[in-house]
Amino acid sequence: MIKKITLVSVATMALLFIPAQAEGNKCAAGKCGAGMMEKFSKGGEKCHKGKKGHKMHHKMGHGSPLLMHLPSPMRMIMKLENDPKLALTAEQKTKLEAQRKEMMPKMMRLKKEIAALSKEIKEACKKNVPAADQKERVEKLAKLKTEATMTKLTCIEGVKSTLNKEQLGYLKELRKAKMAKMKEKMKGMKKEMSSKCSAQHKKENTGKCGSNK
Repeated sequence: MIKKITLVSVATMALLFIPAQAEGNKCAAGKCGAGMMEKFSKGGEKCHKGKKGHKMHHKMGHGSPLLMHLPSPMRMIMKLENDPKLALTAEQKTKLEAQRKEMMPKMMRLKKEIAALSKEIKEACKKNVPAADQKERVEKLAKLKTEATMTKLTCIEGVKSTLNKEQLGYLKELRKAKMAKMKEKMKGMKKEMSSKCSAQHKKENTGKCGSNK
């Protein structure tokens, strides 16, 4: 009960904070800081429509139906099903296929419901609907995310019980390499944004900023 109240309280505070944050993030010069972030965000939305942008959007954790980031061993196995290094047996493939057929439709349903409800909450927040009137939606969203997280945990547990120690070790190494690659990509993106921001500040200091309209 205490956890439920805490979750609702945190979500309610977040809803109240969104409009204030949106106002506070407007850069005085409208060129850097929040301005750059807004520009980057808009570019990301356009990019998200493409296949590459869609993948990056989800790699960064956006749009996840889960309460936290969790590994996706089933997704990896689907790509490596016939990998000789993973060496899945016919029995293992049958078990994993059964788990996948049970889990995927449930996750797809939950993801759609969570996305629709999240949109409702955001739209209501934009219209200044009181936080108290959002409580029912927030509680439902928490319940759906809990169900999705438990479904994912059950899937991970099923994969671990199906694979042997060597197979799990192989997946772990692949995941570790993938995370390192992602980390490098994120560092590059951060460096690029920082460089653009510094360049904009230099333009301002020399009076050559192209913001004058």
